[in-house]
Amino acid sequence: MRTRSNKLLLRLASLLLSFFTLTAEEVPKIGFIRLVNAVSPGSGNVRLEVDGKDLFPKGYQLGQRSGGIGLPAGARKIRITRDGVEAGETTCTLAVGETLSLIAFAEKLPAEQDAPPRWAIKILRLKQRDAARGYRLTVISVAAEAETLFATRRDGAKARTPGSVKRLMTTSIELGKRAGDVGLYLRDVEEPLSYFRPDAAGNYVVVLYDDDAGGIKAVSFHDPKFVIAG
Repeated sequence: MRTRSNKLLLRLASLLLSFFTLTAEEVPKIGFIRLVNAVSPGSGNVRLEVDGKDLFPKGYQLGQRSGGIGLPAGARKIRITRDGVEAGETTCTLAVGETLSLIAFAEKLPAEQDAPPRWAIKILRLKQRDAARGYRLTVISVAAEAETLFATRRDGAKARTPGSVKRLMTTSIELGKRAGDVGLYLRDVEEPLSYFRPDAAGNYVVVLYDDDAGGIKAVSFHDPKFVIAG
């Protein structure tokens, strides 16, 4: 009986080893993209296509962002559309385990030849850098203003810290190594545009964009790595 039990245990161990070996070999090489919708002109939701496939047919509303969308690593063709706006296209290479954040926004193109002035979607990429060792705030602007003045205030601080960010650029602010609520405000405005609590090391990204009425709004997300526009 003991011999039979030993054989069964050996067989089970062999099957488990084969399973884990096969699983390890079949783990797909995945990269991720994140979309931030800051396209205010046009109508309807923004649609995201990768290699010709619509990843979210319902689409994204203005100011909405996706989570990390897992895709096979390698070269990918990105197309972002919204009704009434010229589509934006780009190609990118997804690295295994990395997240590429894409900010979709619109620019007004001047008239040329027989084409009247029109809005076109542009895509700003955020590149990841080395892993963070603390908390950092990165502010990015795709708003129409050439420069946006803002201020931040940490939990418990009496005064705000002034800052500014130029259009299509980033401004980074070190938040130290402790958790605590952070508010980001337009200069001289009482209500915060964005309010969040850094509770994990990494980069807290705030994207400034124009709403339908031309006012500045914000959408934020956390990235464990720092980002720069590029």
